[in-house]
Amino acid sequence: MELKGTEMSELKEIELRKLETFLLAKPLCAELDEQHTSDMQKKVQEAAEQEPGLAVILDMSEVHFLPSLSIGALVSLMHNSKQRQQRFMLIGLQPEVRQTLAVCRLDKIFEIYDTVEIASQRLGSV
Repeated sequence: MELKGTEMSELKEIELRKLETFLLAKPLCAELDEQHTSDMQKKVQEAAEQEPGLAVILDMSEVHFLPSLSIGALVSLMHNSKQRQQRFMLIGLQPEVRQTLAVCRLDKIFEIYDTVEIASQRLGSV
């Protein structure tokens, strides 16, 4: 199942794919500004609620800048996933984004992997 969409035509899409054991979400923008963040958070949250038995993997490989609003959205998505007993993982972090999370010490609370293959393997090992 592939879901794509934007609420405003000027926003780039958020790709959402349902795979066997996880939902894969990928923001297609270099910066998660207020509009992109809101769109991403809403779509990922809705998809995760529809598939409570699946983990959520957020592919951040296109994102090069993560403002504080986006950090809050990621923490909220992770928290909501945990409440539904879903795993929430980040993959493909660009160096700038990884550094931002490290400075905030959030790299210690998120499950972070380099690729979807590694994250998928980790899902199978639990």
